[in-house]
Amino acid sequence: MQMKDRFLDAVTTGKLGHTDSSGIVVNIKEFKAYFNDIQSDYINSFLPAATIEPGRSQITRTKYIFRIRKGVYRIHPDVVKEYLVKKHLT
Repeated sequence: MQMKDRFLDAVTTGKLGHTDSSGIVVNIKEFKAYFNDIQSDYINSFLPAATIEPGRSQITRTKYIFRIRKGVYRIHPDVVKEYLVKKHLT
């Protein structure tokens, strides 16, 4: 399973992050604690690498979260919907 799928599975099942009035929010501390099996530096770069550039709002295959502030990220609602549809179809 790809890291993106592991991440989206964790947030959609409520194992990672929390939901507020604007969607699902994950902070880097809880992300690292949840994925403590990853020993490489990839753990530090995953969320920043998946961040949608400022001024943009659409997801891509590799960009699907917003950085709210240092260490805090919001999952784009469209990627959650796409993941749930994909998961349901498989």
